[in-house]
Amino acid sequence: MKLSSRLENLLEEHNLTQRKLSTELHIAPSTLNGYLRRDREPDFATLIKLAGYFHVSTDYLLGVTDIRRPYTSSTCYDDNEEDLLDTYRSLAPQEQGYLLKQAHIYSHQNLDALQKK
Repeated sequence: MKLSSRLENLLEEHNLTQRKLSTELHIAPSTLNGYLRRDREPDFATLIKLAGYFHVSTDYLLGVTDIRRPYTSSTCYDDNEEDLLDTYRSLAPQEQGYLLKQAHIYSHQNLDALQKK
């Protein structure tokens, strides 16, 4: 999915008009319309403004990832968590579902064991 599609979806999700968004971000309406029509591409500063406004990552806007939330410095993972995330993201959707079910099984087993103590 390209920037234009992502922006269009975000506008719909937030029930925003192009005019309202362009006003709030101080972007000319014709410029925003160009992003949506694929005639123009935002500069870095504008891309960052758009991502910040919608609380998504720039990678999400550009279609690099389907993960919406931006990585923040407060999000710290250890090596095992990073490995698990990388593995999960490399799987097909059906396989991701299987992995999640398996993780929930392990989680419930551990919870049951702790409750028996």
